[in-house]
Formats: sequence, C-alpha cells, structure tokens
Amino acid sequence: MKPQPQGYSLHIGVNAVDPNSYEGWDGRLDACENDAAVYRSIAEKAGYSSINTLLTEKATTANVLSHLKKAAGKLKSGDILLLTYSGHGGALVDSNNDEPDKQDETWCLYDRQLIDDELHDAFSKFKAGVRILVFSDSCHSGTVSRAPLEADTTSGRKSRLAPIRSLITTYNKHRAMYDSIQSQISTSPADIKAYVVQFGACQDNEEAMEADGNGLFTAKVKKVMKRPAPNYTSFLGAIRKDFDSGQHPHLHHYGNQTYNFLAQAPFVIHR
Repeated sequence: MKPQPQGYSLHIGVNAVDPNSYEGWDGRLDACENDAAVYRSIAEKAGYSSINTLLTEKATTANVLSHLKKAAGKLKSGDILLLTYSGHGGALVDSNNDEPDKQDETWCLYDRQLIDDELHDAFSKFKAGVRILVFSDSCHSGTVSRAPLEADTTSGRKSRLAPIRSLITTYNKHRAMYDSIQSQISTSPADIKAYVVQFGACQDNEEAMEADGNGLFTAKVKKVMKRPAPNYTSFLGAIRKDFDSGQHPHLHHYGNQTYNFLAQAPFVIHR
C-alpha cells in the first residue's frame, strides 16, 4: 500500500532581535509571534504530522537551518513542507554576485540575518516531488534604500522593514561572516529539485505592516481561510482583494514543476 503524503511545518515569529548582533538595534515588533500561532493553527487543522514553532530568542539561524535539514531528510515525493516567517525583512550586499539588483534579501532572525542564498541551498537538499510552501510576512529588499515608514500611532500600524542605517552598520561590523557565508553557496533556484511556492506580504518597493495583533498580510490569510479558495492562484486573489494598506501581496514559484502545485487547495497535504 502506497504511504500517505506527510506534512512538516515550521513557523517562525521574531518580535525582537539580539541588539549585540545588530549593532544596538533591537528590531522590536508586536505581532510576529501571534502570526506564527495563526500559521501553526492552519497546519494543525490541515493534519500536518510534524508541527514546529521558533519564537524570538529561539528563532536563530542554527535552529531554522537544523529544522530544514531534518525536513529535507524526512520528506519524500508527494510530501509537503510549510515554512512561515513573520518578522523584519532586510538586505545585504550581494558579495557572490548572484542577484541582478546587487542585494540579497534576508530574514532578520534573532542572532543574525538569514540570507536568501541560504534558503535556496537548504531547499536544494529536498527530494524531487516535495512541495515547499513559504509564507513570509516581512518586507523585501527593494525598500532597503529608504527609511521605514513612521509608526502610525492612530492606527497602531508598524513597519516590518529593517532600518537601512542598522543594516549597513551591521553588515560593516560583521562583513567577514556574511561574505564568507555567501562565498560558500552557489545554489540557485534552478538547482532546486522540489517545487517551491512562495507568498510574500508585499512587493519589493513596499513595506509590510502590522496592527491589531497580527501582520496585515497574515490577518488577511486568517480571514480568507474561513472560506478557503480552491487553489493557490485564487487564494492570492482573495488575499489581495480589498487590501487597503498600500501593500500588495505577491506569489512566485520555482523549482521542479513536475505537477501543478498552484492548482491544489491551499495547505492541503493530499494532492
């Protein structure tokens, strides 16, 4: 009898970073751990067999990469990884010259920035036929050239864009470490045998915001899940409908497209 597909999920919520690793910046946010709980609840309802959460101090690069390594060894063709991140988005100088805009996108984890090259490398370890579903409620590197929007005290909205001054200072202080990480990785999305579908909270020239206990993007995901869309394309459309924040969630996909992941029902293990 053919084994049933399995689901492995990892939910990361970073309400603050270690100031010692970011040159005095603590990256204080309010709603990222709440977002992780939203995605964890979705995974529980969908019947994922292994559900894991890393919050703030536990959300280190070593812990995240360890989970991805474990999932890569465990999951087989037809299985699914759900990876969610809520926190600040940043960027680093592209020292290995694999980005057209000369910047690598990052997630600001507690101990340091996790570079998109590292995620691509981790994804490349997954077997062909594995589905990787990523939700990132964070800002993207396209906005790194300007300062974050000021917090709106009336609406309580706060930006998830890491300040450019802090990013530059941090990179200059820890340049040897970040450049060394990039120099050891040559993986590109074209090298990934799994199929990755990635949702982002905003476009590269926008900022992801949070208010009222959740990221605006995650709050909309939670609302849409009350009446789930039939596939990922319509799911994106439902999320974007009536979005009033000046941010436009997006979707992109890459890897080994041996079957139509986008046509499947969101978060479902059994295709």
